[in-house]
Amino acid sequence: MRMLNHKKGVTGLQGFIYGVIAIAVIVGIGLYILLQLQYATTSDGTSTGTATAASNATGDMITQLAKAPTWVGLLIVVVFATAILGYFYMKE
Repeated sequence: MRMLNHKKGVTGLQGFIYGVIAIAVIVGIGLYILLQLQYATTSDGTSTGTATAASNATGDMITQLAKAPTWVGLLIVVVFATAILGYFYMKE
């Protein structure tokens, strides 16, 4: 019967969790900065000319970056499912 090294598996998951937290924080800060940039390109809620184009482009970037958290959630589910399946596979 083979002995499992549980510490190695826990350390691997711990590194993954830290990585996901770092990515989530970076995406959150990036979205906040883009939102402030979008507000800076408008004047009292109205914008004209170049400011309108910049505000619209920044809004489009915010919309695209807002989709990232759904992919992070999917990545977390896949990694934990793989870890659980790997645990039961190595148990035999």
